[in-house]
Amino acid sequence: MYSSLHEQSIMISSIPGSSASNLGYINDPFIHAFVKNSRMSPRKMPIINRGSYSRFVSLHAIIKSFLLSSSSDGPSKLDRQISESIVPRKYIEIDHVEVTSKKAFAIKKNKQMTNMIGEHKLASGGTELHGNVYALLGGDLRNWEKDIVPKLNSVGFDPNTPTLFLAECLFVYLPADTIDCILHWCANVPIASTVVAYDQIHPDDAFGQMMLENLKLRNIHLPGLLSCPTLDAHIERFKRAGFNTARAITMREHFDKHVSSDERARLARIEVFDEVEEWSLMADHYCISWAWQDRSAIQSDGGSVSSLATVGL
Repeated sequence: MYSSLHEQSIMISSIPGSSASNLGYINDPFIHAFVKNSRMSPRKMPIINRGSYSRFVSLHAIIKSFLLSSSSDGPSKLDRQISESIVPRKYIEIDHVEVTSKKAFAIKKNKQMTNMIGEHKLASGGTELHGNVYALLGGDLRNWEKDIVPKLNSVGFDPNTPTLFLAECLFVYLPADTIDCILHWCANVPIASTVVAYDQIHPDDAFGQMMLENLKLRNIHLPGLLSCPTLDAHIERFKRAGFNTARAITMREHFDKHVSSDERARLARIEVFDEVEEWSLMADHYCISWAWQDRSAIQSDGGSVSSLATVGL
């Protein structure tokens, strides 16, 4: 099972991704269904396109490793060769009602997507989609236990199925007590779970302060960034919630260590990239973090053995 927790508007996150997709940085065949006139959208600066690329491929790598690890036989060489064909048993997406209503409409208009998600129905006045393999739910994550959990249960959330929770540009917008509540539930309700998050970090240095000031001018505040400002703080937050293992790296480290030389050569052919110093500075202020727990782990003489231990980059 795969649950996606979104807080940010589709349009805010999708427009930069549209530029990266149009240029060939990433392959997103459905972005045009969600961004009006996406093929005509302005070309973003190379540093923004690289950021969209890095965000996409890092999250994709962890999601893929989770699907491989939680398959019945665990990861293998053959699994990795056919990994692109592995899909979650069920995908549940949560966002504000204002966003889900637009997304439900866009999905219903797209025959390819409606065929992919199979049997489903509109719900909650057209703001939600409920189906066997896909559910789109509207709600406020600050009311996690009261509103969101009952909705998850109503669309078939199975705590006995290994579950990945994707929090993409989410936690920075939430207060610390809400994040702790969500993570504690994710760590203690499913029998096995992984959380992967993409967030900003380092609000206290000069670049971070400038970033916060620019956002304040747009009336955007990031309480979750201030409460969890470093990689170590992300790891500690996961462990405090009950996860066995947690990791966190900056996007600069991801690009430097996990993007192959062949892939870098491909990116260089897309467009000229001269913003090396600016990229290093910006990428150091974004991170990907992930954690897992598995109460179904097989017991051995050396302790418990979990297939989720292979989840990561």
